[in-house]
Amino acid sequence: MSVPTAYQGELMLAGWKETHTGGAQVTFWLPDSQALEPFRHMTVKKGNTAGQRFMAVLVLLGDDDLPQAIERKPGGPLGALAKSAVLLCQGDAFQAFVADLEGMQLATPEGRELQASDHIKRVCQVASRKDLDASPQAAGLFRDLMTRFRDWRERTGVSA
Repeated sequence: MSVPTAYQGELMLAGWKETHTGGAQVTFWLPDSQALEPFRHMTVKKGNTAGQRFMAVLVLLGDDDLPQAIERKPGGPLGALAKSAVLLCQGDAFQAFVADLEGMQLATPEGRELQASDHIKRVCQVASRKDLDASPQAAGLFRDLMTRFRDWRERTGVSA
C-alpha cells in the first residue's frame, strides 16, 4: 500500500515550549518556502483553522548527515521514593536523626539539608536521590533507612 506523503525532507529545530494552556509544542524551520507549499492549502480547506493530524518519524542528523543517537540527559519528573527523600531531607526531624547517627553538630539550615541528602545517597548507594526509584536495591535500602528513622523517632520522642 502506498501512503501519500505530505512532506519529506530535512527540518531544523527552531524551538519547543510547554504551557498549561497550549500544551507541548515543537517548532521546526523548513529549508525554504517551497517546502511550505503542502501545508498552505490545508488550513484553507478547514476554514483557516489548523489542526490536521500527521504522523512523523524524526531522526537526528549529525554534521556528517548520518543519523546519530540522541543523548538523553537524566531528569524528568521525580519518582515517589525520590520525592519522599527530598521532602524528608527538608524536615527537622530527619536532619536531627542524621546528625545523631553521624555524631555531628547540626549545620546551618542549608547545610542540614545537604547533610541529610548526602546521608541518603551514601546509605542507599546512589549518586542521586532520583536513582532510588530506578534501583530495586536502592529502594530496599531506602525503606530500611525509613524503618530506622521511625524507630529513632519513637525512641527519642521526636515528632515528624
